[in-house]
Amino acid sequence: MNKIKNLNKYDDIKLSEIRYGLEAIYLNVSRFLVFFTINTILDIFWESLLFFIFYVPLRSFSFGFHAKNSLTCWILSSIAFIGLPYLSTVISLNFIIKIFAVIFSLIIYVIYSPADTPKRPITSEKYRTKLKLYTMFFVLIYSLLILLIDSDITTIIALALIHQSILITPLIYKIFNVSYNNYLYCQLN
Repeated sequence: MNKIKNLNKYDDIKLSEIRYGLEAIYLNVSRFLVFFTINTILDIFWESLLFFIFYVPLRSFSFGFHAKNSLTCWILSSIAFIGLPYLSTVISLNFIIKIFAVIFSLIIYVIYSPADTPKRPITSEKYRTKLKLYTMFFVLIYSLLILLIDSDITTIIALALIHQSILITPLIYKIFNVSYNNYLYCQLN
């Protein structure tokens, strides 16, 4: 940050944004190095990589819950990026459960996506609509894959859909005492 300050004439707001971005990159890279190392040891590297590939687009557009502290973040991230890929190797979803997962996910994403955070409320109605459309695009593609392909990969896709759908519901925010629908507290653009 000192180098960035010395080489540029950014105001405090811009410097805060840069610091936030650098911290996010550092935390995510270090976390995923740990997770992928553990997943390699558990012999679920490919399952975890597939989970990550299917999960990231959902998370990128539907946003959702962020833990208030690092320990909670590590625990929840471990469940997602170690626990769920491992679970995908020991369970196989039958067609009825896949249909339930798809219907449940579609309903949740239609109602609750995108879900903002107190630190990053999504105040633009146009941007919220754009995020919902992108989210629904991925949800529909994933749903079709789940229902039309008879493969173990569909369990990973279904777990990614369900996991992220839980993270955008008001219930998860309430459990962790985090405010929900934060955009309502800001003036919509």
